[in-house]
Amino acid sequence: MKKESISKNIRSELAVIGGGPAGVTAAISAARLGVDTVLVTNRPVLGGNSSSEIRVWTRGAAGAGNLYAEEMGVWGALKLENLYKNPDANVVFWDEILLDAVLRQAHLRLYLNTDISEMELEDGKIEAVLGAQQGTQEMLRIEAQYFLDATGDGVLGALAGAPYEQGPDCMGSSLLYQTRREDHSVPFIPPSFAASMGEIEQILGNGGRILNENMSGSDCWWFELGGNMDTIRDAAQIDLKLRRLVMGVWNYVKNSGKFDADNCTLEWVGNLPGKRESRRMITEYMLTEQDVREQRAFPDTAFYGGWYLDAHPAEGAFSQEANCVQPPVPVYGIPFRCLYNRNFPNLLFAGRNIGTERGAYVSTRVMNTCALSGQAAATLIWGCLKTEKAPALLAQEEIRAAQAVLWREDMLLPGITPPDNDLTAFCRVTASSAADGKAGKQSGTMSLREGGFACYPGLDAPCYLEVQARQETELSATFHTSALPHRAYYGAALSEHRWSIPAGRSVIRLPATGGCFCTLKFAENTDAEICTTEKQRAGFLCGTKDSAIYREPRLWYDSAGGQMLYAAQNVCSGEHRIWNAPNLWQSAADDPNPELTLTWEKPVCIREIRLYLDPDLLMELPSSRTAHIEASHVYAPRTGMPAHLIKDMTVTAFDEREVPFAVWNIEKNIQRLLVLQLDGRQNVSKLTVMIRNTWGETETRIFRIASYAQCLTEGLKAEMLNRERGI
Repeated sequence: MKKESISKNIRSELAVIGGGPAGVTAAISAARLGVDTVLVTNRPVLGGNSSSEIRVWTRGAAGAGNLYAEEMGVWGALKLENLYKNPDANVVFWDEILLDAVLRQAHLRLYLNTDISEMELEDGKIEAVLGAQQGTQEMLRIEAQYFLDATGDGVLGALAGAPYEQGPDCMGSSLLYQTRREDHSVPFIPPSFAASMGEIEQILGNGGRILNENMSGSDCWWFELGGNMDTIRDAAQIDLKLRRLVMGVWNYVKNSGKFDADNCTLEWVGNLPGKRESRRMITEYMLTEQDVREQRAFPDTAFYGGWYLDAHPAEGAFSQEANCVQPPVPVYGIPFRCLYNRNFPNLLFAGRNIGTERGAYVSTRVMNTCALSGQAAATLIWGCLKTEKAPALLAQEEIRAAQAVLWREDMLLPGITPPDNDLTAFCRVTASSAADGKAGKQSGTMSLREGGFACYPGLDAPCYLEVQARQETELSATFHTSALPHRAYYGAALSEHRWSIPAGRSVIRLPATGGCFCTLKFAENTDAEICTTEKQRAGFLCGTKDSAIYREPRLWYDSAGGQMLYAAQNVCSGEHRIWNAPNLWQSAADDPNPELTLTWEKPVCIREIRLYLDPDLLMELPSSRTAHIEASHVYAPRTGMPAHLIKDMTVTAFDEREVPFAVWNIEKNIQRLLVLQLDGRQNVSKLTVMIRNTWGETETRIFRIASYAQCLTEGLKAEMLNRERGI
């Protein structure tokens, strides 16, 4: 591109290239931290594979069975906004949720339809990237101090000459369609290029590939091809091959006579294939499958994953192998070092192109994990701008500072609770009430015909479970512990247990270990059932490995063992979600006006207050879904806003004379993380939080209340101002 052809020069501190989940989350995260950011994408809409052009729904750790592991942070806020504004999960409106979030964010500029194809480099450092914006006929040159490659294909990395791994075989791409049933017959005459019925019949049944007239949206994920081709250079050919397959499939549905499809039609076919795999950049550390399986602890953990080790055969729909293999894994940490290569000091990576070996890639590639990597990369860049250091040169304390920012911005860092200068750590907390942790009355049973599990917070107190049997039988189970329970992955068994139980109801004593979650994996028993109660306690669940429907077991502790599970002081523990313990305050069900009071012995200087609420991290928050979802997805849809999420509340700050001087009346809250800012730093002796309404439940839940002397954006501004002054 000749310089004289450039029609627009753009300057920023950070240029994020790629508008999928990683790019959107990175751009918003950086801008929220005060970084002047531009977001550039070659597509007309944001969302990448989750957009209305492709329509793959977003999934992650919770979808793969990790309980209480739904991804939050910036990405979670977008998903909660989508749940409220778009309760039917219409993918068209998901586009607008993302666009609105980007357009309203200060310090962030957006360039759609802009394909970056050239780069200016000097000694391994990127000076600028260049590309054409479709429609405007403008050639853009974008200068920045840092560049984030969130393109999926590692476009910037390849242009810069960064090393990467690719193939020789990859997972293929998928082209989805959506169906609609009319009130009249709708004929279908296939195009001449459609795959023949004979070809489609050869596919069906291979590796579990099934077809019916109700299949729609993400149910069609197995319409997959191209992994044995170059998924970048052969993308156009792969697109045409997929269209041939999709038209052949629909012709088979409509015209083979084997389906109730006379009134069915296609209302949409994907504009682009959804790509699963291409380049994986070689970074300072390459995450391995062993790291994932063993939950390896990293000192520079930056975000987490938890999707299955989900590998697909390269031949896709025409393979004789299983269409996918999905061994479950626990929640695992991913380090900052997977996001950069020290030889390219101002280039970072986020999304599916981060540094992983292939064995780990098949888990990290899913969109929720990609989105978290974007927030992590943006935060690392914030730290680099603040210190004027490249990522590889950051000292341990500077990495810890970035982790503290991620923690404050609602990122789970498995195994790490970074100190973040939270002033509530020094206060006393009282509450109008607290749940006593006791089990409710029996309301049903869960059969153990196919086995099952029960998980509960580990306490150093005797623990009991009520069971029921049709006749005298022996109940057996293996005992496991973990930071987060899982419906299918239990890890190594610590012990085995057997109980002889009589016909009718009886109580068995359970093993327990303090400081973690306990899980009993019960063997199949056609005569035994677990007694259940209405769901009212966080951290108590029973279910089966193949279902995302969970119930609460009738399980309790001796004497006062469970009373501290939901104590008011938990909001000052520094933990902001379930991990090893419930880590929350829960009010009593009969408390009509739950209230918390935080009191400091001496007034503290506060600028910002953060509240971390409960949006039910057990359930998924996908970007979109179709009306019918195959059971193989193991998905339980939400039917409304999270019932325990606080809807209306009042937060009041008191000065050293205990006179109220700041009041926040919060109404129709839809978010987990609430950020309240005072007008400058103020001396505070007391805070009160009075809850007026939740979105449905009588009990109120708050994980954490934190307070800080400084806003995050002020920290970056202060550092830059000090440098300008030579301090």
